[in-house]
Amino acid sequence: MLDFLEFYKIMNRIFRLKGNIIKIKFSVEEKSLQAYVPVDELWGSIKDILLNRIYEYIPNFQINNLKGFTVIDAGAHVGLYSLIVANYAEKVLSIEPHPINYRLLKINKAVNHKKNIETINAAIVGEKYDVITLFENEHSGGSSIFPKKPMKFYEVNSITLGQIVDNCIDSDKVLLKMDIEGAEFGVFETIDKRTLRNIQLMVMELHLNYGSMLKLINTLKSAKFKVIYFYPPLLTKNVKTRIKVKDLTFLKILRLISHSMTQLLDVRDRRLVILYAWR
Repeated sequence: MLDFLEFYKIMNRIFRLKGNIIKIKFSVEEKSLQAYVPVDELWGSIKDILLNRIYEYIPNFQINNLKGFTVIDAGAHVGLYSLIVANYAEKVLSIEPHPINYRLLKINKAVNHKKNIETINAAIVGEKYDVITLFENEHSGGSSIFPKKPMKFYEVNSITLGQIVDNCIDSDKVLLKMDIEGAEFGVFETIDKRTLRNIQLMVMELHLNYGSMLKLINTLKSAKFKVIYFYPPLLTKNVKTRIKVKDLTFLKILRLISHSMTQLLDVRDRRLVILYAWR
């Protein structure tokens, strides 16, 4: 059976031209958008957020159902999810620690005139530090507070989820989307019940090499959340809100072929989980 990691590496060899920035154009319903994205995210966030819609796999989480919500986009990268959800949410908090990704996030906010997006340049952590070390990864979306091997690093500001909820949230309808490369376990080890009570929906990527999924799920269930999770790849179908990505025909064809192959061969990434929680 083909290992998912090897399959992913094959796809990245096809697409990855690390260091370049591309401009992509897309629309949410009839609203035209554009974004500057590192090209190494063709087989990452561009595919996952705009084409496969992995954060909308459960109907409650589809972006058209988020009217009136405040969305916390923790690990926003360059803001693709923030841009699409900002068309419906009342407010979006886009939090990204990596300095280059953060610059692109601010550019993407500006060129799309998204005044309801507020950007924060910080790493989300469980325990507050003045600064924390952020290590680069082989691709632009993989920077983490956990070093995998000697890599370039940055000293960045940190913030806790409790601080975000206390200081930036004034809504009783909150969705947390989180992709913070393993730091999610530290966040939920130290989270208090008051912070959890202020969040109604969560969709998270859990990087299973860095903590206990069972412990995190128990924390959520103790706060009265219902929980379901899936091993990727995911492909959301029958989404009411249409996202149309211009060009990138090769990517669109290859991702459908790859999804068919992974379904046929029952290939799953067992290092990663997409978790949904709601109440």
